[in-house]
Amino acid sequence: MRKIIENYSVLPKDLFKRIFVTFLFGYLPLAILHITLNVAGIIPVNFNNKQVYGLEGILIIILFIPFVVLLITFFVWLYFIFGNLIIRILKRVFYE
Repeated sequence: MRKIIENYSVLPKDLFKRIFVTFLFGYLPLAILHITLNVAGIIPVNFNNKQVYGLEGILIIILFIPFVVLLITFFVWLYFIFGNLIIRILKRVFYE
């Protein structure tokens, strides 16, 4: 158990950037699928309580991708920081 706590109590460098880039590339296939279905007229983009299709829908999807990824990244980063804090507390209590 001590080895696990020692290994994972160190905060990685550039954690937020790494999580953001990973989620961005993970979200892109879903965005491409949504764009395809939007152009085909199957799934609309809801913007200001209005269903949008076509080029305007594509533009809205592309503009919202960084915003959605940023929100997801922020909350996962907070969750990671909280877990790292708990590990550091356990390290201080039991191993120092």
